[in-house]
Amino acid sequence: MKSRLICIILLFLLLLTSTVSAQTDSYLDMVQDIIDRYQTVNEASSSAPQQQVNGAYRLVELFSLIAVKNAKTTKQKDAVLQIIDDFGKGNDNSTSAPQQLVNGTYRLTEVLTVLAYEMDANGKYSDLISGIFETYQKNDASANSAVQQATNGLYRSVELLSIIAMENATTAKQRDFISGVLEDYENNDKSASSAPQQQVNGAYRMTELLMVISLELDVTGSFNSMIQNVISDYQTFDANASSAPQQLVNGLYRSVELATIIALEFAQQ
Repeated sequence: MKSRLICIILLFLLLLTSTVSAQTDSYLDMVQDIIDRYQTVNEASSSAPQQQVNGAYRLVELFSLIAVKNAKTTKQKDAVLQIIDDFGKGNDNSTSAPQQLVNGTYRLTEVLTVLAYEMDANGKYSDLISGIFETYQKNDASANSAVQQATNGLYRSVELLSIIAMENATTAKQRDFISGVLEDYENNDKSASSAPQQQVNGAYRMTELLMVISLELDVTGSFNSMIQNVISDYQTFDANASSAPQQLVNGLYRSVELATIIALEFAQQ
């Protein structure tokens, strides 16, 4: 059964498709394909690791679509297309869900790097973005397990999303919220006693940053009820989760839903 949010998103897609240009129509068709795949794979998943991969993979697809739409140069678009190609090859070479999760979180880091550069109109965050990417490469070289690699991908994605959120912030309240998320990110990393707990920290901070980005982009308030629905589900599922793997699914799934809203917001620009 489709969740209430997915039904609302599908209805919103239908309404948008009836009023936009052919180019935007094609973009919305691709968003809908990703939502459909998200729902189908979830229904077919028999374990939390499979659901985690579903979440990570759909995030790669959604942000690749957003990054291509926002590409200002052929070089940026080609960079996204290369990531998509590596994403497919990485999946083909993976022999387990943990390896697929690494593929998803690593490609997500890479596509968010491209998007962060695209949205950095004045080059204000260029050094920070390149520094995050260098940390991503160094941590990958020193990681000795898929769990450590996936944590690396999730953590770098949090840092890149914080930059994207700052790039779109227009009020002191938004900037304060972003700073608060980063403070929680650092504190929870220090208190985490295992890599799975670090992964939850990464996924949960991603959800919170995507929440603020979706609100920043919602200049007309059209998506407010959808965003609030995701926030409510995020809190409810966290309260009911009995393990770190279930919490990780919650964070990744809510991130997919917020990324879908962000994709729809870009369709209206």
